[in-house]
Parts: sequence; C-alpha cells; structure tokens
Amino acid sequence: MPEDRNSSHEMVRAFRQLRHVNWSGRRPFEGCTPSETMMLFCIRRSTKSGSPGLKASEISSMMKITSPTVTQTVNMLEAKGLVERSLDAHDRRVFRIKLTEEGERMTQAAEDSMHIRVKGLIDHLGKERSLLLVELLDEVVQYYGEQEPDSCPGPARMTSDRPLSHKEGE
Repeated sequence: MPEDRNSSHEMVRAFRQLRHVNWSGRRPFEGCTPSETMMLFCIRRSTKSGSPGLKASEISSMMKITSPTVTQTVNMLEAKGLVERSLDAHDRRVFRIKLTEEGERMTQAAEDSMHIRVKGLIDHLGKERSLLLVELLDEVVQYYGEQEPDSCPGPARMTSDRPLSHKEGE
C-alpha cells in the first residue's frame, strides 16, 4: 500500500507540474490572447475553402463556450482584421464568421511556431519516447473520459503521417 501511495503522489506531482509549462498555444501570439488564438484555430479547422463561414452558435458548441463569449471574442478578432462577418444567404438574421487573409496568415504562423516547439520536445525525448508519451497521454484521456464521460473529450487525431501509437511506430 505505501508503494501505491508513493506512485499516486508522484503522478499527482507530475500532473501539477504540467500546469506551469509555458505551452506555445497558451501564450499571446502576435497580439492575440490564447482564447482568441484558439478561436482562430477552431474557425480555420471547421471551414472549408469557399465556405460562407461558421455561425456563432456553431463556434459556441465546438469550443464549449457561451454565445456572449463568442460574440465578444469575434468582436476583438474583427477589430484586429483577423475575421470577417457576413450575412447568411439563407437567413438574414444570422451572421457567418470566417478568417480573413491576415487571419489565415496569423493562424498558420501560430501553428508553425507550435510545431517548432513540439519538434524541440521530440528531439529532446527521441522519437520512440515521444510516441510512447503520446500513447500514454491518450490512455490518460481515455481513462478519465470513462470515469466522467461528459468532462473529457476523446483523443484528437491529427491527419498526419505519424504512427497512431508507440507500438505501431516500432
């Protein structure tokens, strides 16, 4: 039992340390707050080329934030020239929100910066240990998702050519 308690303390300590890591996506980037940057990523990920854009309610649902928060953040992003609103062609009461060219550029720059930082971590850990870390973190998310299904999203899978697990990468 004392060994289990020590392991538990060590795991809690490690998780607490993660709160203090300066994640690249969690600091201001080119004058945008982390929440503004996350909204830009959400809009970019969810709109296809030629799309009229997203409704505020769609952004609210995807980001799990209130509609007034979406409106306030969109107002700030619009003032910075990163998003634009247009009336919906089918419902004149609805506005559609999409990235401007500058919003696309800034979002790509933020993504590139994040990838550079993550590549540094991969170089530090090595490919094998990095893949193991991904697998373990996915398992943590899955475990806590099973404990409290409404509080934890499933692991997001990027569409890249990386192996999905440590075992597949061997």
